[in-house]
Amino acid sequence: MKLTHVDFETDGAVAIICLNNPEAGNTLSRQMALDLFAAASAARDDEAIRAVVFSAKGPMFSFGGDLKEFKASGTEAENLITTADRWHEAQYAFLTMPKPVVVGVNGMAAGGGVPMTLVGDIVLVDETARYRLAYTAAGLSPDGGSTWLLPRLIGLRRTQELIMENRELSAAEAVEWGLATRTVPQGSALDSAVDLATKFAKGPTQAFASARRLLHENFNNDFLSHTAIETEEIGANMTGIDGQEGLDAFINKRPPVFTGKR
Repeated sequence: MKLTHVDFETDGAVAIICLNNPEAGNTLSRQMALDLFAAASAARDDEAIRAVVFSAKGPMFSFGGDLKEFKASGTEAENLITTADRWHEAQYAFLTMPKPVVVGVNGMAAGGGVPMTLVGDIVLVDETARYRLAYTAAGLSPDGGSTWLLPRLIGLRRTQELIMENRELSAAEAVEWGLATRTVPQGSALDSAVDLATKFAKGPTQAFASARRLLHENFNNDFLSHTAIETEEIGANMTGIDGQEGLDAFINKRPPVFTGKR
């Protein structure tokens, strides 16, 4: 892949994807959206990748949309469709890929930078980081899945507060509200995310994938239809390679050696 605004590298079975246009605040331009979609798709589709890190280079995570580019695009909404569509597809790839995703948040996450941080199973946030949606401050409405993800994570009332009042949250508040999992020491978000993803990459990848699928779909199903999917997934995992390995290791009180296969 030829990427100019996003770094993509692998460390063993871990893919590390980082926004990398810090001079522009890692803002979401058309090129950033295209690169992010390409990187997320590559990580999703590579069966050798068993865990993914998503973070950013530089002193901030992302200031959100590239407002200068948006302004230059004029008054035709069609000019932004490619940017929005590719970004939303990248978000969906992160949310639904069959492997764990760990997000490391460094510095400010503003505007579209906020929903970018929400795609992980575990979100590690630098203790000095801050969150602010800021869309309505620029006369814009939220995107990036903000209005889908936030009510599920923090509830409707708190989502309304963030959108309507543009309230800024500290890292500790982001954890307290449920936007992030936990804080990590200043300057360690990326390294902490890589360390955790490396542990996940040695785990039961297909069981993680099943858990991701079940959690992603739970709001769409009633109890019986959802538990039917649970039965399907646990049955497939229990009779598979990693399930049999995990059961044998547990019974015989030894560490399991997972291959990432069912």
